[in-house]
Amino acid sequence: MIGDVRLAEGASLWHSVIVRGDTAQVSIGKNSAIQDLTRIGSNAQQAGDKIMIGENCYVGPNVTLDACTLEDNSFVGMGSTVSRGAKIESYGVVSAGAVVQEGVTVPSGQIFAGAPAKYLRDLTQEEKHLMTEHKMELQQLSQVYAEETEKSFREVLNGQDEYLKYKRMDA
Repeated sequence: MIGDVRLAEGASLWHSVIVRGDTAQVSIGKNSAIQDLTRIGSNAQQAGDKIMIGENCYVGPNVTLDACTLEDNSFVGMGSTVSRGAKIESYGVVSAGAVVQEGVTVPSGQIFAGAPAKYLRDLTQEEKHLMTEHKMELQQLSQVYAEETEKSFREVLNGQDEYLKYKRMDA
């Protein structure tokens, strides 16, 4: 992370994420999950560029986000690209590997797929529910990960000793 980046409470950046706030102002909303190897930053680096990621958003691994907007509860699948000026509305879904071109809007409740990304179909209520569950699971995992990485070396060793004692009891 570098430059003008605002990360709200509960938001998580996973391994090897690059957030370039020096090329555009970046705002990542509450409880949003940005998965491994994602790159967030303006490619054109024009004055006033902003990247807005709302609350409870999911950005899959190996995604590229240019100066775009992801509204609350939007979903961007792995390996996708969201180009400059694009907008993913609330509960809009960009499927894995899709390329959302400049200025395109993915409407609420719709799935866009392909390169270039085009309308595929509407989301079902069950899929909306599954998206919410998936995001909650990622929030829990990020919290566990944060707690584990804050442990001292001694705490890690003690935990391993306790685990070994537990395993010997089962034998």
